[in-house]
Formats: sequence, C-alpha cells, structure tokens
Amino acid sequence: MIEQKRRFTDNQTYQWTTIVLSAVRSTMDELNFNEIVPAILSSELEPGAFHSYAVIGDRLRPEVKNLISSDVEHQVSVTGKEAYYLPVSHNFEKQQATEYLDMVYCLAPCMRLLQDGEAQSRKHLNTFFQIEVELKTESMEVVFGIAEKLLVGVASRLLNKAKSLIDLNTADAEKHIQAMMLGNYPRITFAEALKMVDADPTRQTDLTFEEDQALSRLFDRPFWIHNYPKGVRDAVYHENAEGNYDTYDLMLPFGYGEISTGGVRPKTGDAILAQSVGNLGEPEGTLTHGHAEWKRTRKIQTAGFGIGFERLLRFISGSRTVLDFVQPHDHGPNRKISGVK
Repeated sequence: MIEQKRRFTDNQTYQWTTIVLSAVRSTMDELNFNEIVPAILSSELEPGAFHSYAVIGDRLRPEVKNLISSDVEHQVSVTGKEAYYLPVSHNFEKQQATEYLDMVYCLAPCMRLLQDGEAQSRKHLNTFFQIEVELKTESMEVVFGIAEKLLVGVASRLLNKAKSLIDLNTADAEKHIQAMMLGNYPRITFAEALKMVDADPTRQTDLTFEEDQALSRLFDRPFWIHNYPKGVRDAVYHENAEGNYDTYDLMLPFGYGEISTGGVRPKTGDAILAQSVGNLGEPEGTLTHGHAEWKRTRKIQTAGFGIGFERLLRFISGSRTVLDFVQPHDHGPNRKISGVK
C-alpha cells in the first residue's frame, strides 16, 4: 500500500471535529431542520449496497470462525440469534422520518467495504460518518439551495473560529473556507462533466478517480453534477423526462472531488422495485420490499443527500487525506488502512 502521511496531530484532529460538528448543527438549526437519532442496525436491504452484518447473540457471545478456502480468500462463519444489516447510509431511514417531520438530518455512522484501490484514494474509509439530510420536496433546485446554505453557513461560522485557534490557522484552511462561502455553486450535467475531462459524453460509466480530481481542479468553489444516465448510479432515484435520473453529486474544488451524493426519490413503490431488480441486479426473490411498500402506502415524496463528514473535515482543514480524522479512540477497521498507526 501507498503510505499516506498525516498532516495533523491527534489533538488537532479532535479540535477540527469539534468545531465543524458545532458549525453543522448550528447551521441546520438555523435552517429549521430537525435532528433525528440514526438507526444503527436494520432488517432492510439498501438496493445496490454492499452490506456488512451485525449478529446479536442469544445472551452469549457469538462464536466467530475465520475460515480459509480455495475459492474465497476470507470467509466468516458466525453463530448467533439474529442478524441485521449495518448501514451503508441512512437513505431509507431518513425518508421514513419525513412521515412525521418535513425536514430532517442526522450524523449517521456508516460501514462500507472498500473496493480495489480505494484505500489509496485519500477519501475513503471503512467506517465513517455522513451528514444525512432529507426533506419533503420533488425539486432539485430546493435541495441545491439547502445544501449551499449549509456549506456557506458552516464556512461563515468557522472562518473566525479557525483563525482564533493558532493550531488550526493554515493558509489552505482559510482558502477552502473562503471558497465555500462564495455561494452561487455552478451546475453541470453529467455529459458536460465528461466533456470537460475529454471523455466521451455518451459514456455510461461514472467518472474515474483521476477524472474526478481533474474536473474539480477546474473550479474555484463547490459545484454540482446532475442528470445521470441509467447504469451509472448504485441507488434508486426519480426517472426524469429525458430518461435519466434526478440524482446529483456535490463536488469540491482544488482536486478534492465528490463530497456528497443524493437525489429525488422514486415516486412509486413499483419504480423502486423495478430499478432495484432491473438496473442494480438485486435478486427479486431476496429483495427486501419494506422501502417500496412504505412508498406505496405513504405516498410521501422527498429528496435528499449525504455529505461525507470526514471528507468535509479534510477539505475545510486543508488536509490531503481522511486518515487525518481517524481518531485515537477508533479501534475499528480503519486502523488497517495504510498510514494509520
């Protein structure tokens, strides 16, 4: 693995985390969002996601055996009473909360299995947190406005705060906070994004890591990519009149790339099932239907997004790696990523 040098001390990591969390919560309160408690385990499968499991023992510690076979590098056999999915995001859960509250958010713990090469990306972790936001709307414009107000509000709260902390007052931090405060975040379609990195605009695959970085270096402030074609995204979204999906990424400038993904939710339960099975390849017989059934019976239309918290810390602080924000009290799988001692 490639060594990733950390920029901050453990004390600075805690300081950055504290002041950014405070700024996020103050801003969301100002925007009249209700903070909800995230669910830790779920019986619901998130379409397209690579889930991990948590096993609940029957008053005894579960028996875990690591087995090696010729076909699979590592297999785990666990004996326990019940098994639940660990969250990859809180996509469905926050939608359910809008049955009772119009605008919600939470700081959600997430578990994501790293794919090939992601450990060296400087932006991926095995376990991480997301600022999960959801509101009753079917308008991307409304969502774009909320997300921009969130970042501008966080930046404005941090500008003077970071300056007052000698340890945190870096040139990159001030530059990045000022970029967030500029507002008027540009918007480009996925086809336009491909053109800007000299790729085929009709391509049906997502930006590569290198393209993501190259594109973000062309901007001096955060910007949006939207109108993604079928087959590019690994979740379910509303299909628009062009036959594409009303899904979007919020990108950071200066080579930092994607910080947030979201979208307008499908308007019917049948659309959720059709996309899950037809586009994402979920086995129809094993697909959990709770999400689709909730949509079918409640008929609540929402849109939202999730902001990677460690990625936000990385950008605001001027760090080059999310490994700066693996804190000393975290003894989980992030410790196995190169550069974390």
